[in-house]
Amino acid sequence: MLLFKYHKLTLGDILNISLCSLIIAMVFMLVTSEAFTFKIYFEYFLIAQCIGLCIGVPSIFISNYFRPVKPFYQFVLLTTCVLAGAISGSYIASPLTHHKFISFKGQIPSQMIIIAVILGFVISFGFVIYENYIAFKLSAKDEKLKRLSLEKEKLNADLKLLQAQVEPHFLFNTLSNILSLIDSDTKKGKKMLENLTQYLRTSLIQSRKPYNRLADEIYMIKTYLDIFKIRMGNRLSYGIDIPHDILKIQIPPMIIQPLVENAIKHGLEPKIDGGKIFLKAFVKKNVLTIEVADTGMGIQEKSASGVGTGNIKKRLKALYGENASLYFEDIRPMGLKAIVEIPYGKNNSHHSR
Repeated sequence: MLLFKYHKLTLGDILNISLCSLIIAMVFMLVTSEAFTFKIYFEYFLIAQCIGLCIGVPSIFISNYFRPVKPFYQFVLLTTCVLAGAISGSYIASPLTHHKFISFKGQIPSQMIIIAVILGFVISFGFVIYENYIAFKLSAKDEKLKRLSLEKEKLNADLKLLQAQVEPHFLFNTLSNILSLIDSDTKKGKKMLENLTQYLRTSLIQSRKPYNRLADEIYMIKTYLDIFKIRMGNRLSYGIDIPHDILKIQIPPMIIQPLVENAIKHGLEPKIDGGKIFLKAFVKKNVLTIEVADTGMGIQEKSASGVGTGNIKKRLKALYGENASLYFEDIRPMGLKAIVEIPYGKNNSHHSR
């Protein structure tokens, strides 16, 4: 395992070296100096900057050029750069300041060399620790992204499984109804067949996209409801209240359909006189709210652990985290309302076109 990763020198590296030198200059002044003045600190600051830059800049250049593979050679290279940088940095700092360490003109005092080496190792290994910490964070982030990617793939597989479970059953029942209507009511049978064809064509296109326009999803739901309206007759009616200006918002597929199916299957079909389904959508405080309400059997149809509703919750969490939700509210005297909330706004602009 490498002590540190190689990279080209950047302005950020120079700023980090200067910042570390500034802090270490303060520490050395507090440890070695009896007086605490700006002049004394400035002398320490010049020394620390010269030594820090003479160590840090060549270390990055030379390491990136030779790129030793083994940690031992990395350590040797770093140590060499620290010693050479400490000596050269001390030599450069000598004529720039009249610090007490510089007592012999033209010579580099041993005290300055010792402090320079200590300073160099502190800065260098501080950067090694920092780089390993950053690498660890990036690795953890990559692992998280991979995990989220796998979760989304699993949810897509669950979505296809849900469609495989829903559509054959729905298709079988609808085709049976069409066959029975061919003899008794040809006009209704033809209308149901047209609706079924349109629904299957639309759902096939929609299911292959990660997001669909709200308008397209609503159109598919209308054909779906029209089929059931022919099947159930006067026992089913529906209404849709969605402002025109939000129809272009993008939403995940198969979010509304399972809720409508749930309302029909558990709410209206078991009820002798049927009822009404009402779809509503609006945007408020950067949240898109979609409501599917019915006047059916009410609390008896609530099934948060069902395949359809469970799949919706998982997909919303994978796509939006805790910012999206699906929950239910009772309607008095009879009925149930399913409410989906999805974030929408400047921070979620990829959901609109």
